[in-house]
Amino acid sequence: MRSYEALIAYHPDLGESAIKDQIERVKQIIGGSGGEVTQAVEWGLRDLSYRIKKQRRAFYVIVTFNGTGATVAELERNLRIFENVLRYMTTQVDPNRPPLELHRPRREGAGEGERDEAIEGAADAGEAESVAEEAAEGEAPELG
Repeated sequence: MRSYEALIAYHPDLGESAIKDQIERVKQIIGGSGGEVTQAVEWGLRDLSYRIKKQRRAFYVIVTFNGTGATVAELERNLRIFENVLRYMTTQVDPNRPPLELHRPRREGAGEGERDEAIEGAADAGEAESVAEEAAEGEAPELG
């Protein structure tokens, strides 16, 4: 069996209990067609890049599972039928990949604001360029 990941965007007006019910239905579909759910992560409400069915936001859920092509076909067939699903996407993933983390920060390292503050605090243009290069490389700039 191969490892798959399904990203599902649900209608934003669903309540917390309805989302839990939808996730259980997806787990039952995967289990009923010979697959095994390894992880289900709720990302919560997020903005969409563009409107889908007149909605600007969606409730995102990622389901990681092991299964066959028939498992994926059955899952996608059911997701097309569900009225509360705005979009879905199933991809095959590397089985050696570490599991998803629920509360991982979106960016790692120094933020853009810290980089800009370090550049503004530099005394001359030559020092500002070296500070910008150090910040881009992820090193702590030395001002002084």
